[in-house]
Amino acid sequence: MYFIAHIGNIPVEEWLPFVVPVLALYLYGRHKNRRRRDAIQRLPDASKPLEEGTVELVLARWAKAKHKDLSPAYLPLLYPPGPDGMNAGELAERIHVDPATVERLLEELEDLGYLDLDERDERDGPRVSLTFEGYDLLYETEAALLAQAAGASS
Repeated sequence: MYFIAHIGNIPVEEWLPFVVPVLALYLYGRHKNRRRRDAIQRLPDASKPLEEGTVELVLARWAKAKHKDLSPAYLPLLYPPGPDGMNAGELAERIHVDPATVERLLEELEDLGYLDLDERDERDGPRVSLTFEGYDLLYETEAALLAQAAGASS
């Protein structure tokens, strides 16, 4: 006797060949993302000033990724793990800069389309939400810093 299992109205024989590659890609992506997060956690603290060569490398990476309108002043804000979900006071404390300066830089980044400032809670000030362009910028920043760290450790 021959039974065919079904998931929904689709026989398993037709469904299974599509699930295995999708599951494999998911597991690979998760593993790669976990390794990247571990490497990012090993970077120096955001409060320490970066070497001039590192700043130039990040700016070159930004320019290559078509983020030419940014100055080095934004780099401390975008240092991993990035500003997503934080407010100006928390960022200022993390990078040891005046909160008013951080607010001005965040507003400039918002005007450039890299983030949105959400006014959910008036007590703490607006929270940062990165846009798609902002996540791309953060990814490029992380990639440059990881490349610099890998070159320094070799």
